[in-house]
Amino acid sequence: MKRFTDSRVFIAGVSFLCFLLLAGGSECLVYLGKERWQAREREALIKEAGRVRTLLESEINTTLNLNLGLVIYVATNPEVQPETFDVIARRLIRRTPHIRNIGLARDNVITHIYPLEGNEAAMGFRYKESAAQWPMVERAIDTRRTVVAGPVELVQGGWAIISRSPIFLSDGDNSYWGISSMVMDVDSLYAASGLMDAGTLGYALRGKDGMGAQGKVFYGDPTLFERSDAVQLPISLPVGAWLLAAAPYRGAAVYKAEGFLRAAGLGLSLVITAMLYALLTSLSRIRYLAHHDPITELPNIRYFEAYIKQLITVNLYKDEPFALFYIDLDRFKPINEAYGHKAGDRVMRDAAERLKEMASDDALVCRMAGDEFVVVLETVRTREQANAKADELMEILVKPYTLPGRGEVVIDARVGVSLFPSQGVTSEILIREADLDLSLRKGEPFLATEGQTET
Repeated sequence: MKRFTDSRVFIAGVSFLCFLLLAGGSECLVYLGKERWQAREREALIKEAGRVRTLLESEINTTLNLNLGLVIYVATNPEVQPETFDVIARRLIRRTPHIRNIGLARDNVITHIYPLEGNEAAMGFRYKESAAQWPMVERAIDTRRTVVAGPVELVQGGWAIISRSPIFLSDGDNSYWGISSMVMDVDSLYAASGLMDAGTLGYALRGKDGMGAQGKVFYGDPTLFERSDAVQLPISLPVGAWLLAAAPYRGAAVYKAEGFLRAAGLGLSLVITAMLYALLTSLSRIRYLAHHDPITELPNIRYFEAYIKQLITVNLYKDEPFALFYIDLDRFKPINEAYGHKAGDRVMRDAAERLKEMASDDALVCRMAGDEFVVVLETVRTREQANAKADELMEILVKPYTLPGRGEVVIDARVGVSLFPSQGVTSEILIREADLDLSLRKGEPFLATEGQTET
């Protein structure tokens, strides 16, 4: 009887479980490595996009803040002269390359503009009569803050954003004077912020007229706002905001080491699993050989002693009897002398097979030593049953054995029986009683060979 822990099925199961654990652990390490790599890549993306966002936001707001000086001057000097305006506007334009022109609109009618050259047609323009521009002017007046319109396409070419700052007089009544407008070149702003020198990253901007995420896309690929790997950062304006999206041009970066690490992990898992399988198989084989006879592959005396001790303990508790059969085979010496030890071993194996076939599934068949065997049958519980089974065992054992190419041989067999617990409650007593019973029984020794030889 072979323990489950010694079986190849168990070893294969343990090895497979080990492989699953190792492969799973390896996959977890690959996943964690990929997560860390993706986190670093995203951190780098956020850092670069943040740099562009900061520069663009700074360029816009720094330029817008230049106009505050003009607003404050007009608020305290409502009768600003064209010459004075030109001086102030010229100084402002010289401080940044982004301003294309600056204008003042008293009572929402353009009265001052610098430079005048090329912008003569704008003089006298009435904002209230412009369906396109009046909403933003009105928004600036209502919020009392600078609003940014656009980007819009200019008649003279190019694109620009237009800031409009309301002017309220410092006269105690804080009455409305008009609008100060500043036209800023967007290409200049984009270039200064690094937006047009993106390298491996693609950028897009949305939020026309400061509408943020609800505004239209006015720069770059609109699909960037739909990509899961894109970073979206707000660009704050005096009123409202833009939204910047940034993502790699060629899609999400690929973790190139993933395939190698996964293959290496699986390979290492297979190697370790193979080593474990070989080790467990060797240990199982050693354990098997320590408890089994190498010729018949039946359990040996060491196995029997452990088994019978456990069986006695259990059956004492259950108060259930069983029978022990002590078997002694004889006349192997003539077979060994006539045909060699291999022939004797073959007959021994065949006798063991006959014993196993006669025994039930819950029986134990052991080779104790030399020509001696023990059979333990839990289904045999009375003396009558035991004697009948002993006769069956002797009958089956003394039948001729075939040696290929050499004819048939027979051996002698004697069987002794002892019953648990009526004849003993220890293995030593049961063996002794069965051996005593064996000595009282007589077999019928004879040996028949191919040439009618008798020994």
